[in-house]
Amino acid sequence: MTAAHPSSHAKWVWLLFALVLIVAPLLFPQSAALSILSQCGSMMILALSFNMLLGQSGMLSFGHALYAGLPAFAAAHAMNRLAGAGAAALLFVPLLGGLAGLACGALFGYVTTRKSGTALSMISLALVEMAAAAVLMFPAWFGGESGVSTDRVLGTPLFGIDFASPLQVYYLIAFWLFVSCAAMYALTRTPLGRIANAVRDNPERAAFVGHDPRRVRYLMFMLAAFFAGIGGALGAINFEIVSAENLGLLRSAQILLFTFIGGIGYFFGPLLGALVGVLFLDCYRLTPEAGSYIWACCLLASCCLPRADWPGSGSEPCRPGAG
Repeated sequence: MTAAHPSSHAKWVWLLFALVLIVAPLLFPQSAALSILSQCGSMMILALSFNMLLGQSGMLSFGHALYAGLPAFAAAHAMNRLAGAGAAALLFVPLLGGLAGLACGALFGYVTTRKSGTALSMISLALVEMAAAAVLMFPAWFGGESGVSTDRVLGTPLFGIDFASPLQVYYLIAFWLFVSCAAMYALTRTPLGRIANAVRDNPERAAFVGHDPRRVRYLMFMLAAFFAGIGGALGAINFEIVSAENLGLLRSAQILLFTFIGGIGYFFGPLLGALVGVLFLDCYRLTPEAGSYIWACCLLASCCLPRADWPGSGSEPCRPGAG
């Protein structure tokens, strides 16, 4: 009896993932539920892009919100400029956010990835604090304390779709979520993804066989920033406002925490962590007392239960193909 090929299992996982994305709004059609699902979608992209740094490349960044927040502002300004261009233009706003994230990653990543380990983490922390302080220094771009408001309805509908309803916005986010997940998964199968794993595990050995660890970190940093920019732009489309909160250290901490809860050793782990994290945040807003206890129990469970992606667990630190 022959065993099923691993690729056949992966196809079923992706089909199930697509089915869940399609069916979810049918099971929860309320406007509030659709808003939460949309938040989950954008946060999932952010968590997966962060895991490109932490789980795949071994870079602990405390400023990942910077590469989602700045593209979110760029997306908001772009939507204001595209008013009247038609609903079709909104389809490409997330791609614009990704390109803005790529530019930010190329600029700030050049400085950040010159070092590794603790130094890299401290540099990323300094950059996100500088960006948060710049919000009040440049109100023309960041809108000051009130932020930048926008309108996702850009004009003429496309086949009756104008993205005014939460359901249409959800499916837009779900589409980009699936495309981004597939692209990030494909990246783990490329030589660059494998070399990033090698640099994470033993940078000296990777350098000995001819791969520059700093260059590998820089490339992975830019790609992670690109996907973070897509997630940031989708958040701007969902909320129709971008403020200093999108750039703050708290948002970076949330992304890190959700990724860690889901598990950095599995490709789909950050997706589950983002889902649980967003749901708990909404629970906390509704019932702060109960939400605090639930959140604390979740953190304790994630720290105390055996984890295959923890050092010393006897498993490979990162298994992108595991679902």
